[in-house]
Amino acid sequence: MNQFPLPYSFIRRKKRARPRRGEPSAKEKTALRWQVYQRAEGRCELNLSKDCVQGVLEWTGPDPWSHGHLVHLRSRGAGGDWTVENCRWGCFQCHLGSMHTEGKKPE
Repeated sequence: MNQFPLPYSFIRRKKRARPRRGEPSAKEKTALRWQVYQRAEGRCELNLSKDCVQGVLEWTGPDPWSHGHLVHLRSRGAGGDWTVENCRWGCFQCHLGSMHTEGKKPE
């Protein structure tokens, strides 16, 4: 019988009861995401990748590749805020592939 404890990655953490100071609530984030989605008409606003998904991106999906992403132009760590002006709607290729992997910056 294996008596080793589970790896740290398997331990489930409790979610915060309240958002961190200065961070919007889950309802406010959903409202912001909806505003950005409406402005973009569901299409990728980044156009950073040659493999950019053309057409309307779904609002939700079972995995990160099946729906659009809310993208911060200026990251929250760099002082970016949760505003419609600082956010864009993007496909997974532009957001995860070009921005986070290749380091490309949107205009």
